[in-house]
Amino acid sequence: MDFSNLERRQEAVRVETDSKVHRVANKIENLDDEMHSLRQKVEKLSLSCQAMWELIKDNTDLTEEELFVKMTEIDLRDGKLDGKLGPQVLICSNCGRKVSSKRSTCFYCGYALAKNSAFE
Repeated sequence: MDFSNLERRQEAVRVETDSKVHRVANKIENLDDEMHSLRQKVEKLSLSCQAMWELIKDNTDLTEEELFVKMTEIDLRDGKLDGKLGPQVLICSNCGRKVSSKRSTCFYCGYALAKNSAFE
């Protein structure tokens, strides 16, 4: 290989590397924007939940203890006390097999699964 071919190859590698660096930088910027947006949504949802709870507490006889009991009950629906809402196990009314609540149709028979909650 002569010197000019080596220079061309090095330039091609440099251009390709610069392009990859630019794409990665764009992805990082997009992820940063998305993370900022998600943080704003979490803050708004937290504020909404706090306002709803205070309205409920002020206008009913419900207590903080009852709220925590209900939160624990809901948390355990996926079988784990982990502070997260995991997918629940549904029973397909067509074939009787267990299916994740994340699915809209039965994995086994394709039957449309009924949603039991507005939050699913």
